[in-house]
Amino acid sequence: MADVVVIGAGLAGLSAATALRQSGAEVVVLEARDRVGGRVFSHRFSNGQTAERGAEFIDGNHTAVRGVAEELGLQLTERDGGIDSKATLVDAGGRAVPMNLQPLLTDHIARWDNAVAALSPTMEFEGGTLADVMSVLSLSAISRLVIGRDIRTEFMLPPDEVSQCFAAQVASRQQQPLRERHRVVGGNDQLAVGLAARLGDSVRLRSAVQSIDAANGSVAMVDGVVHTADALVAAVPLPVLSRLWSDCPAELRAIGYGVGGKISVQFERRIWRDYARNGTVMSDRVWGQLWETTDDQPGDTGVLTNLLASHDGAAFVSLPEAPDQLVREIDRVFPGAKGLAGERVVTDWTNDRHSLGTYACFGRGQWTAAQDALHARHGAMWLAGEHVDGFVGYMEGALRSGRRVAQAITTGL
Repeated sequence: MADVVVIGAGLAGLSAATALRQSGAEVVVLEARDRVGGRVFSHRFSNGQTAERGAEFIDGNHTAVRGVAEELGLQLTERDGGIDSKATLVDAGGRAVPMNLQPLLTDHIARWDNAVAALSPTMEFEGGTLADVMSVLSLSAISRLVIGRDIRTEFMLPPDEVSQCFAAQVASRQQQPLRERHRVVGGNDQLAVGLAARLGDSVRLRSAVQSIDAANGSVAMVDGVVHTADALVAAVPLPVLSRLWSDCPAELRAIGYGVGGKISVQFERRIWRDYARNGTVMSDRVWGQLWETTDDQPGDTGVLTNLLASHDGAAFVSLPEAPDQLVREIDRVFPGAKGLAGERVVTDWTNDRHSLGTYACFGRGQWTAAQDALHARHGAMWLAGEHVDGFVGYMEGALRSGRRVAQAITTGL
């Protein structure tokens, strides 16, 4: 019998298992997929370029991610995460225009940023949503489009489903000059692969859990095997956990969860640069937002990634015709792109049965209500994952949560 059973071989589970192993504990990691990494999932094109199907950007203040990359000998790219308003397009009413040519947009974005900065992660702001903030700012239609798209990109849910309290918590972790500064050269999933390699055969792939008995420290597998341990670590997304753990508290079941996915398309030439654009487009259409995911990679070819965010995006990415329809839309914005389009890569996180969504997004009243349950010990079980940390939605949060849970278990063993 292992000292600790970890459910899930994403970054949170692997981080917890690594720290527990270092403390001398015997650990087993159970992963339903045939790979490690969870929502950190990289795609490699035939010419060596990569696109992130899940978690993509690393901020400059993400010290845990940067530390693991250094330990594993992985290189990080360097990029400017700022917005170039001359090269970024706003697509509204079928017409794509550079941001800098949109009247009032700069002033309205500054007004929005100031309003968010005035929020606080306290009970005072638990009753409102970001839609409430937008409604009192007298924003233009274009400004509402851009800000609304930014909210959906950040939280994977619409403004009326994002708590002001939670948004303030996220904003407190973000330092604008350091935003979206890095990716892992060759793919972010190397972080998970590297951690798993050190754990060896303690990581068991294709090991699907049927149910969790937190009170008795036991895990029943789909194949009928039952694992018992002194401690359990549940490092799976909340929608999945609520299905495995029948006693999951109501406060955890209530937490909002982002929906959507990504479509990445490789083009023979970075045609958007022919138009003096950077590939970033914010649209009023269902596909929402594009950016170049190879802006820090060499080669003549380039990859545009489309983030399908929130409910309309989740519906779109599930359609079989979505990739081709997206290419037609890209060709509308950058004429000539269709003839250069090559491999399409589609990832639907909402309908991935091992994720059932993207990442946590706390709605009205949910942030404060869930904190005790997120951080408590439930019988023999602790929770780990991006949803348990202040860096919600980031690889940073997953790694930090795993280490923190491991420390708590080690102290209690």
